[in-house]
Amino acid sequence: MKAAHINYSGMGLDYKMASGLAATLADKDPNIIDPVMVAWHDKKGARMSPTIEGANVDTRWHDYGESHGGKLEIDVNGEFDFIFADSSAFEPYGPSPYINLHDKNGNEYLCQINALRDPHDPSKEACVVLDDWTSKLT
Repeated sequence: MKAAHINYSGMGLDYKMASGLAATLADKDPNIIDPVMVAWHDKKGARMSPTIEGANVDTRWHDYGESHGGKLEIDVNGEFDFIFADSSAFEPYGPSPYINLHDKNGNEYLCQINALRDPHDPSKEACVVLDDWTSKLT
């Protein structure tokens, strides 16, 4: 796997900014046609993705990324690590028959698009309310 490093000395670095910088660099890699992030690690926050119960947060994300087609590992300021694979060999998934919608109270729903009467209003006939746990699955 190829390794790259980004030194960033601007505003406070958070996950969103670091992942954006890494994705921009991955987009420019000539050996990856369609980059997709398969694993990441936030050293300060002791977080990783994918989250694997009981796994070592400092190493398991890397093992996962490497074993799932990782071609490029990007370190951002020694605080964040990202592994990208090339998804160009896979068929596109879309279009999905489902959509995530929010009601006026901020509740999130998973809805079947073709069963919605109003594409902006979640109805009981077409939607299922999501809680904190299930909303992370969609």
